[in-house]
Amino acid sequence: MKRIIKITGIIMMIFVLSCEANDPLSFYGGGELVERIEEAWSVFRDGYFDSSLAIFDSTLIDAESIMLEDPNANLIRSTFGDIHTGIGWCNLRLLHAETAREHFIISQGYELYSFGTSVGLMTAYYELGTVFPINSTVVDSAIQIGHWIFSSGMPEEFEYNQSINVDDVRLLMAKCYYAKGDLSNNITEERGALYWILELNDGYYGYLDENDSYTWNLYNNGEQDYDSFEEATLMIILELEKEVFPA
Repeated sequence: MKRIIKITGIIMMIFVLSCEANDPLSFYGGGELVERIEEAWSVFRDGYFDSSLAIFDSTLIDAESIMLEDPNANLIRSTFGDIHTGIGWCNLRLLHAETAREHFIISQGYELYSFGTSVGLMTAYYELGTVFPINSTVVDSAIQIGHWIFSSGMPEEFEYNQSINVDDVRLLMAKCYYAKGDLSNNITEERGALYWILELNDGYYGYLDENDSYTWNLYNNGEQDYDSFEEATLMIILELEKEVFPA
């Protein structure tokens, strides 16, 4: 009987260890790290970006320490990805686009198909490319990421902050093409500021016509409210930024 009990105990221990190995919250240091990541995102959503960044930074230090102490520690890759993505978004909000870009690139090394990371990297490239003078090559990098987001089949919103979603990507695409001076509605190539404006608002501004000055307005009122099609496009983008939480 004692032998049976002993064998049963061993089996139960193996079962528990097996469950822990498959539970992302039970890996060495994992539960606490995941809780701190959640806390950092909560602080981020409340708008305290400096405080959120401090939590992410300290969490990254602790995660790296765990790996140094025990290289075999079962730290899942997505945890490092989430931390670097958080640091990236905090730096974006604090207007440190270069630092943000670096962390988003690191995060992609852990999680390639992360929506939040991809939108963050796209935003960083846009910010870096639109500092005067415009760097079209850098803006093109943002555009390429935008097209990739839509073609990759990844989720349409960021799990840690649902206000960051595909509408942000569409708005960014419109802003990128505007920055490059491409105001077109190129349906075939999915290119041009007007194309992405129409994608963003279900075609409401479909009345706009570069060759008809009486369409250069916000309300399809048959009047020329702006001096150029470019100015009208810019004003529409600014109007859309009020409706879409800009990334």
